[in-house]
Amino acid sequence: MSDWIEDLFIKHSDLFLKLLDFRWERTKDLVNGMVKVLRGFKIKSGKLLDLCCGNGRVSIHMAEKGFSAVGVDISAAFVESARRRAIEHKASDLAVFLEGDVRRLVEVVGSGFKPFDIVVNVWTSVGYYSKEEDLSIFKQARDLSREGAILFVAETAHSEYLSLAFTPTSYMELEDVVLLENRKYDPVKSHISSSWSFYRKVGKDLRFLDTVKIEQHVYNLNELCTLLSEAGWEAVAIYGSLATLQPRSPLSPLNIVAKAK
Repeated sequence: MSDWIEDLFIKHSDLFLKLLDFRWERTKDLVNGMVKVLRGFKIKSGKLLDLCCGNGRVSIHMAEKGFSAVGVDISAAFVESARRRAIEHKASDLAVFLEGDVRRLVEVVGSGFKPFDIVVNVWTSVGYYSKEEDLSIFKQARDLSREGAILFVAETAHSEYLSLAFTPTSYMELEDVVLLENRKYDPVKSHISSSWSFYRKVGKDLRFLDTVKIEQHVYNLNELCTLLSEAGWEAVAIYGSLATLQPRSPLSPLNIVAKAK
């Protein structure tokens, strides 16, 4: 496991959960858009596999639409949070969450849930590992899916955007925690290095909590579509937003809809 993955998603899971919770409500719009796309493929129900599911925000919202979902995440804390959320939303009968490494996806999921009709990979949950490992993850997802299944790679950063509108710093308030992010982007290697520093609000002051270093490959559209094709998925549509189904632009996130070959 890459050191930063363990550091951010396991050691500092409580801090990253604040980010996931912050994105919970906006996920409703994403899911509504995904459901519209699925209707175009005549998919109105079925089984969904959620890669790097976090706190279950996609799986649970999809379960509320009548889909059955299996979420996989390496963080025990995220999985536990997702299970609690599923109970709160009365979706625990349709949303199951498994702790495990997506690089061993077939082993983690087993044969009891397949074949899947839909696979989702949301919020730049790709590029954590090597290209060979990313390829293996999507191949395993294809092996677990039926012919004609739909894959969403949604809300993903891409190198075209970073080349045009890279911002080296950002600031975010997450309830009682402040996140400061410093980034360096290498366009030759298409690699981004980030430093996430967390602070807790104490009155008018900030108390430093910790810093996490993140290293990630950022794909361009062609590179990612080629990787998906090698894994058994054919890109059939590209959007700038799945929530609004607006067309892709260089300054929008990357949203790929692919079909199992």
